[in-house]
Formats: sequence, structure tokens, C-alpha cells
Amino acid sequence: MRFFQPLSQFGFGRILAETRTHYPLSPGLISIEKPESLEGYSAHFDSTLVPSFSSYTLSEIKLRWNLPDAKKEKILYEANQLSLQPFYPSYASEKLKNEDYDTYLKEFLSLPRIGEQSFYLPIDQFESEKIDGILETDCSLIILNDLSKLFTNQRKLAEKMSNLKTRLSPDMGLYLPGSVSPAFYSFLTYIGIDFFDNSIAYQVSKNGYFLTENGVFPIDSHPSCYCSQCSSTPKNIFMHNEMVLKNALARVNFALRNGTLRSIVEQDIHRNITFAATLRHLDAKFGELLRRRTPIISSAKVKCLGEESLNRPVVSEFRERVKERFRPHPSSRIIILLPCSARKPYTMSRSHIMFRNAIKKAGSSIFSMLSELIVTSPLSVVPRELENIYPARFYDIPVAGSWSEKEIEVTSNLLSNVLSRYQEDSIIINHLHGSGYEDIIERVREKSSLEVIDTSYKAPPTSHQSLHELSEALVNTKERFSLNQTEKVISNRKKIQAIADFQYGPGTGKRVFHGKIKLKGRYPKSPQIFRDDKHIATMHASTGYLSIFPAYTKEISEISLNKLDFGADYVSGSNIYAPGCLKADTHILPEDEIFVLYENDVIATARALVSGEDMNKMTSGKVAEIKKKKR
Repeated sequence: MRFFQPLSQFGFGRILAETRTHYPLSPGLISIEKPESLEGYSAHFDSTLVPSFSSYTLSEIKLRWNLPDAKKEKILYEANQLSLQPFYPSYASEKLKNEDYDTYLKEFLSLPRIGEQSFYLPIDQFESEKIDGILETDCSLIILNDLSKLFTNQRKLAEKMSNLKTRLSPDMGLYLPGSVSPAFYSFLTYIGIDFFDNSIAYQVSKNGYFLTENGVFPIDSHPSCYCSQCSSTPKNIFMHNEMVLKNALARVNFALRNGTLRSIVEQDIHRNITFAATLRHLDAKFGELLRRRTPIISSAKVKCLGEESLNRPVVSEFRERVKERFRPHPSSRIIILLPCSARKPYTMSRSHIMFRNAIKKAGSSIFSMLSELIVTSPLSVVPRELENIYPARFYDIPVAGSWSEKEIEVTSNLLSNVLSRYQEDSIIINHLHGSGYEDIIERVREKSSLEVIDTSYKAPPTSHQSLHELSEALVNTKERFSLNQTEKVISNRKKIQAIADFQYGPGTGKRVFHGKIKLKGRYPKSPQIFRDDKHIATMHASTGYLSIFPAYTKEISEISLNKLDFGADYVSGSNIYAPGCLKADTHILPEDEIFVLYENDVIATARALVSGEDMNKMTSGKVAEIKKKKR
């Protein structure tokens, strides 16, 4: 059993905990000397690390995990050893030749209790078949001593880390030693680093420099600081510099736990040109790897700060699911294209209330044949049925009144794809206004054979003139369709079916949410969903997503994309561990509601802690937490 397990994932960043104690250890800071206080550290070395290792054997050095006394009785290993490593730490002068590394690999595999050992992996061995034997052991901590060599090469950094994370089991921790700026902690955590050390604090203090998150300053010329170390007499510069590291890492930990890591990464990468380019390269070339490890179910704010947000994993996943899973209701004949609003959900905004009032003037029968699509960036297209789910209800973007070429391209492509799903006699009412919207609609006209009627090309959408034209266009369009061409649609059923398709897979909504559907309860309470007077599901007010009772998941388990095959006919306890996971759907994301199956029978519903791909790789640790059992 490995020492670590992932509890939550955002990109390649995750929160690690010791397997049996569930005590969070990362992202963590390792002290190269035993600190006076253990608070805020993940571990410390029990011997002072010196520039040369010729004076003593490394088997004497241990990395001791700082855990509360109450947890120590339950831990698997209290320490990790540094054995056979004359090339650690990063400031050691010894260099390793290929033949030396081959010898190291052979000797490492012969060590007793490999789970207690720390394995050194240089960047030139990330893709090597030589390390296959190591990956099959229960070694849990890997040292990436020379990764900082790639900090000036964005392509190699993105490719090396993505390839490595693809090879490694997710329950292995990565430690990057050496002088790493705290400004880089968020980005490096995002691409998979779990542990850093405080050697930069020693280095800059020794040389007489003052450290901040944004840079290093001479001791006699630096920004004012009012921390306790700087307020004391004399000032304790080392303690101040170390506190900067601890605060920076605490900020990353907080972001991980609150689902905002990507947002602070997008802020921080602009401190380093290479990392900004690396993030763009990651999104462009390895976007799917990141998407598969980023939750789509959350209630965290999605702050879109720049063009990097267009390709952030949760945004890309939303667009991909709209493309692959959204299916317009068969009764939809009239498609209204509407602009977004600053307030979310859109329905609550002043502008969309005005749109709804204009639509009502066309008569109540219009709603049975109506489909509303909100055109926005960076999500591109938000069907009205999906406006209350994450991230559509939670994103925020600065409005500049202009669209970039990339935004126009991505949005027009998705909109054209969505429109192709409607019946051939459907009509588009274009109620968008402005140069960017005009460019999008022009490209849509070229790809779509559907008729387009413009109602807001002369004035803004909320103007009296445009609202009047919207109402008139709807009245005239409605007359083209006889009542027998469309069925009367209950809006709640239409909405719930669309959310189910988005969450569980195409076709699932119609299978389980048919018949007489009623919702009981209103926000801020979570509405309870009844089918033919039977309570079958809940819609969570915090996220907008669904939870279906196990007894009714059988109806969709065959076509669902959220299945986990379990190795027994009953789940004892409240968790599912890696050894019990036989096979998981690769579409599963962390935080997803999943269906636990034994021989094609749903025995429980659960909340995924890791992605389906990682469930299939893990050898230890929790993969899901049980929500409801069938019996």
C-alpha cells in the first residue's frame, strides 16, 4: 500500500493525505532542518543536509512527516529514507552518469521496505522504460531534483510533466527540492508538484536578501513588512523569508480546497513569461489530460481573467459536454439567441427579465416550441436549461465590449454545432447586438441552413425597439407551426432532462425523468424531484446538479458514463478503496456522482474523489465516498 492518496484534483494538482490517518500533507513545505515549530510543515529532515555526502552514509538521513501525536499511531510510515543518493539535494556537487543511474536503480529495487524509501527521478528518465520496475512497487515519494532546468523551456516543461503524470500512479507524491520562488508555487502545484522545501529561505538569508512573493530585495532596500519577525529587534530575516514561503503555500492549499486553483494560477503565471507560455502549451496540447482531472461539479467562483480562461479545463469540459450531450427537445422549433448578463443565473438579471416579458407577449403557447441559447464567452453557448449548473451560474468575466478572434472562432463553431441538432424547419431569432456577435452570426449563417431573423441589429437588445421586434418576430414565427407539430412541454421536465444528459450522458434524462415530474422546495433549499408522486432524486441548490436514488439508476446505468464496477455485491462502510475498483468509466471526473455496479446491478451511488482514469491506476487509497446504498 502506498503512503499517499489523492483526495481532490484540479488539473494535476491535488490534496494528498496519509492513507490511514487522512491527514492532509500537501501541497506542503519540507524543512531542510528540524524547525522549532512543526506547524505549517509537511516534513523535515532529521539531519542537517550538507553540500557533500562523503562524510556519512545517506541511509542515516530520514524525511520525517510532521503529524499530530494522535495520528502517529495510525500512520504506515513515520519517515521516508534517503538511501543510495549521492546526488541529493539540489545543491550537491556530485553528478550522475547513466551507468551510475542503472546501478542506482538496481540497488534501489533490492532495498528492504521500499515503501519507506524516496526515489530519485531525473528529467532525462521521465519516459525511460528503466523505471517501470519502480512504478510497480509501493514507493510513494519521488524526488525531481533537476526539474528546474526546464523552467526556461515551456514546451519541454509541459510535455515532460504531462508525460510523467500520465505514467505515474496518482497516489505517488512528487517533491521538487531546491530554491524555488514562492511566486511559482501555484503553477507548479497545478502541474503536479506536491512538496517544496525551504532551502531558498536559507540561501537568500545567508546572502543578505529579503524575500517577498514577487521577488528578492537587498536587505537595506525592500518593501515594508509588518510581520512579527520584521517588527522584532533585531529583525529575524530568515524567519521572515521562511514565513513568505509558508504563506504562499497556504494560499495554494486554500485555493485547492475551495476549487479556485486555476484562477490563482492564471493570476500568477504573468510573473514569469515561461510559465505563462507553458500554461498555454499545456491547454493546447494536453488539455484533455487536465480536463479529466478537474471537477465539473462545484460551487466555487470561476473568475475568467484573460484569454487563458478560454481553455481552462472546466470551461473546455462545459463546451465539450454541450457539444456531445446537449440535445434540444423535439418540440423546439423557434431558437432565440440571447446575450449574456453580468448577473447569474441569467434569468435573474434585469435584461433577461425584459427578454422574458417580450416573449410572453407572443402568448403562452410559444414556450412549448421555444429554445433559448445564451451566447457568451468563455463558455460560448449556454442553453437556458443549463444556466443554473456549474460553471454557467458561477463564472465572471470582465466585459470590454469586444471579442478576440479566438473567442469568435470557438463560439461560432460550438453554436453551429448546437444548431445542427435542431429540426430542419426550425427558425433562429437572433437577438444579439454588437460587432463580436455580428461576426459570430455571420459565420453561423455560412454553416447553417436554418432561417435567421434579426431583431436587434439596429439597437441594443434591451431597447424598446428591439424588444418590440422580438415580440413581433415571435408572433409571426409561431403562426408557421400548427399546434399538432409541437407537444406541450413542462419546463421543469425539460430542464431536468437536459441536466441529466449533461451530468450522466446523452439519453439518460428522458429515460429516468419521464411521466409526471414535480419539484418540491425552492432555493436556497435543494428541490426534491418526484416522478408520478415517487421521490426519485434531488437537485442540489449549491451546484445545480442531480442526485438520483440507487433504485432508479438501473434505468440509466446501461447508457450512463459514470459507472464504477465493484468487486463485491455489497459495499461495507462508507468508502470505496482502490483494490475494490475493477473498472471505472474514463469520463468520470472528481466530485461526479457515480453509480457503483456489481455484475451490472447498481448497488450504491457515490461521490468520486478522483477521475475515472486515475481510479483505474491507483493501487491504494479511497477512490469514492458512498452517498446512498441500494440496501
